[in-house]
Amino acid sequence: MKKTTLFRLSRWGILLSILVLTTVMGRLHQMIKLYPSTDAFCPFGGLETFWALLRYNSLIRKVALSSVILLAVSTGTALLFRRSFCGNLCPLGFIQELFGSAGKSFFNRKFSLPPLIDKILRYLKYVVLVLVLALSWQTFSLVIQPYDPWLAYHHIGTEDLFSKYLVGTIILFASLGLGIFIERPFCRYLCPMGGFLGLISKIGFIRIRRNTETCIDCGICDISCPVDISISTAEQVATAECLTCSACINRCPVENTLFYSLPGKKKRKVSTAFVLFGTVALFTAVIAYATVTKQFIWKADTGLEWKVERLLAGPDRIKGDNQPVHIIQIYQIPPSYLQDQFSLLTEEDFYKTFDELGIEPSDVGDYVSMLYEQAGMDPTKLLGGNGGGRGHGRNSHEEDDH
Repeated sequence: MKKTTLFRLSRWGILLSILVLTTVMGRLHQMIKLYPSTDAFCPFGGLETFWALLRYNSLIRKVALSSVILLAVSTGTALLFRRSFCGNLCPLGFIQELFGSAGKSFFNRKFSLPPLIDKILRYLKYVVLVLVLALSWQTFSLVIQPYDPWLAYHHIGTEDLFSKYLVGTIILFASLGLGIFIERPFCRYLCPMGGFLGLISKIGFIRIRRNTETCIDCGICDISCPVDISISTAEQVATAECLTCSACINRCPVENTLFYSLPGKKKRKVSTAFVLFGTVALFTAVIAYATVTKQFIWKADTGLEWKVERLLAGPDRIKGDNQPVHIIQIYQIPPSYLQDQFSLLTEEDFYKTFDELGIEPSDVGDYVSMLYEQAGMDPTKLLGGNGGGRGHGRNSHEEDDH
């Protein structure tokens, strides 16, 4: 297998793994609010709350320390490997890349906007960056949330998709639809995180260089670039638009004509594999350390067994290995209700599983749902055993969905 093919498979494997992981975490948050929201795994949330840290020595509400950690490692990566985060780790960028690949396969050609229009539109992401940071400073909130296509992606299938995240949903589907014709449109024109990392990358450590003596002016590097950078006419790629995705280097037909290099007179070469796996290693090391030191939180610790904790997602998660005492513990239903409904004869019956008692878990779930409906409550909105609304001696508790 050629090195370039192995590299592309490795890169897509990494991007796919990150997309699956973030999608699962987003879905888990929708099911059980003990899992952090999407904002907790987005470095741009850390950038928005940076002002709050300066001004109030506090994080913006809904932003976890993990966002700040991801911002720090993203910035460090930009200083070392330029926009390698955008090109090799960003899941939203990867989704656009998939649509772009499908479009190129279908039409067998690459579309581009007129150069002048494209150049003007590229400045929009810097305008968005300045506006969002300015408003975040004034409002002490995540002002980008309703307009964020990544948040909209995580709310597909929920009632918020076309209400709370209507603008973000429009941007998401417009980006994917346009992405069939023009690669990575959101990355090019609107992404504020891309704008921020682009500015940092201007002083990045490595550069793509072109050996003018061996270049055959075939233009393949320009065609392969997902953001339409003119590589074939430059001795080095210093633009902030470069995603460090290595596509141009890997598709160059002449060996050692395009390559990453270190600064200095000797211009020592750096392999594409080193850039890719160096980026992954840096993120992995920082997140692993932050996880071990409990600064990066993947899920709140309830102290409950998983078979009990899963009930926080709602009565449909009740299984045969659950016990009546779990229902009492999580849903705060009086024991007498269960005793009468399911003919629990002794105290020991409350500590037997529903399988042992011969009780269908779905019947228990339906009964719990009925009681909550009568009390004007939603059993799927529990957090740590506390619901919102009235009934069963609960305290009112409102949990934002983000």
